[in-house]
Amino acid sequence: MEISIRRGTVLDAEAVSAFVTALSEAYIACEFTPEGRRHFLREHSASEVKDRLNSDFRFYIAEHRGELVGLAAIRSNAHLYYLFVAPALQGTGLAHSLWSQVREESMALGNPGTFTVNSSNYAVRAYEKLGFRRTDGTKESNGVFYNPMEFVSAA
Repeated sequence: MEISIRRGTVLDAEAVSAFVTALSEAYIACEFTPEGRRHFLREHSASEVKDRLNSDFRFYIAEHRGELVGLAAIRSNAHLYYLFVAPALQGTGLAHSLWSQVREESMALGNPGTFTVNSSNYAVRAYEKLGFRRTDGTKESNGVFYNPMEFVSAA
């Protein structure tokens, strides 16, 4: 399957929001409080995504035949904010490809090799496979549960 990865632009805001919202509702928002679910989904609206695309975030869009099938975003060149892969492509190495591109470009832009992520419970194992390790137990903020994790490059 031919998948290309490109940098995201503000023109991707609607598609990114729809992709993140659909996957979040299917896999992670169910464990949040009702208030947390509303807060989380509001934070990933098209307008919020557009604001991120215009700030200190870099987005990476994985596409197959013009369809968004994977997504990564990094904030402040150090915090992995999004890493989502379409269900049909989970376990194929797409998350690894996205993460590798984010990591390599971030390090080329001055990151010393240390990255953080706030993982959902659902994604902890996937992040561990990418080399992230928990730095603390599960936390809660605004009814949203997450696991602080860190990646430190061996290089």
